[in-house]
Amino acid sequence: MAEHSSSKKNVRFYTLGCKVNQYETQAMREALERKGYRDIEGQTGAPCDLVVVNTCTVTQDSDRTSRYWIRRLRREHPGAQLAVTGCYAEKNRIELEAMPEVDFIFLNDEKPFLAKKLLNPADVGSTARLGKATTFMPLSVSRFEGKTRAYVKVQDGCNHACSFCKVSIVRGPSRSRALPEILDEVIRLRDGGYREIILTGIQLGAYGLDLESRSDAEERHYLLRDVIEASARVDGVERIRLSSIELTDLGKPIREAFRDISKLCPHVHLPLQSGDNEVLMRMNRRYTREEYRDVVLEMKEQIPDFEFSMDIMAGFPGETEAQFANTLKLLETLEPLKTHVFPYSRREGTQAADWGTLSVQVVRDRVHRLMELAERISRKVRSRYLGRSLEILAEYENVRSGVSEGFTRNYLKVFFEYPQGIQGCIIPFKLTELFQGGFRGSPGLPR
Repeated sequence: MAEHSSSKKNVRFYTLGCKVNQYETQAMREALERKGYRDIEGQTGAPCDLVVVNTCTVTQDSDRTSRYWIRRLRREHPGAQLAVTGCYAEKNRIELEAMPEVDFIFLNDEKPFLAKKLLNPADVGSTARLGKATTFMPLSVSRFEGKTRAYVKVQDGCNHACSFCKVSIVRGPSRSRALPEILDEVIRLRDGGYREIILTGIQLGAYGLDLESRSDAEERHYLLRDVIEASARVDGVERIRLSSIELTDLGKPIREAFRDISKLCPHVHLPLQSGDNEVLMRMNRRYTREEYRDVVLEMKEQIPDFEFSMDIMAGFPGETEAQFANTLKLLETLEPLKTHVFPYSRREGTQAADWGTLSVQVVRDRVHRLMELAERISRKVRSRYLGRSLEILAEYENVRSGVSEGFTRNYLKVFFEYPQGIQGCIIPFKLTELFQGGFRGSPGLPR
């Protein structure tokens, strides 16, 4: 164990993957701080007693990156204990147990108990397990250091079984957080000065199905809408944002919430994966290209300044050139603000893992073509806002360069120069120039 003069123990976190992982890291951080640990993020050369790596396993690259950071952080902190948790630990425990760098392994459902168990080393073993979670994990947060927007995790797990995805395997079925607990956290974050709340989950639109049975397909979507409405009623919270939601969960009650609830930001991340119906069927995505198209076009028509982003997978097993062309055509029709493009990655334990893969060259070519088209479309969408004035939430300021960053309600990113101390302020901003995937322009007076 590293020695240093402070009575507190030092901990360093490294987080990979999704917003849910970021939330859970913050919850573990606060739990360890209550037990006497101090986070040393950003303190180069500071001695460290404990390193926690919160891993991801959504792709093969995620697995490799998780192993890379485990080895690197062990080299950087040779005297520290190193604990690994997250989705990679769920299905690759044997690999982690074989890594000499790893001292402790905690599965996802053990995250709430990480601090307690580390303070009682006799209770921690390489095979220790508390049992698979069947209810929402008791995690909570009160802040996000350096952020002006706060995540609130309302749901975990996934009820879908996409043929390419391990998420339902490593996260389990959907479990929901009770509404009073959600509101307590929203109020706590509001009291901490956060003006934007991002509701997040693994399958966000499945919220509440384990708490209350709704047989009607549309009725079940009111459960998440209840969370949105209750959060929007909290005075001092000026923006509510949804992180990511599946098309099959974006029912009429949620679509109308974007139109009717003024605090709900007119932007959503809506994974597509493919624009071809046969590929979507083999992916087990449960919607057609026409259904996806119609929902997006309806929201664009009914919600002022509505924008959306999407995920697209290139090179799914068996995808033909004609099927790939259907995806390109759908992008051109819908014009997303941003497209996250990634190649198909074989995931052990999934249905598609037993299907033949396309050549590396074909997949790379399709990724490249998708990214080129996505950038061209993004620039076209953003150019429509040039000359307009919109409010931004100042999120980040670089004291050294004097450049600040912020986002509009519909998630346009802006870069601007302003005196220090505006982080967390809402500022009117005139968009005058396209710049680095966002805008530059003229900020007004903050409020």
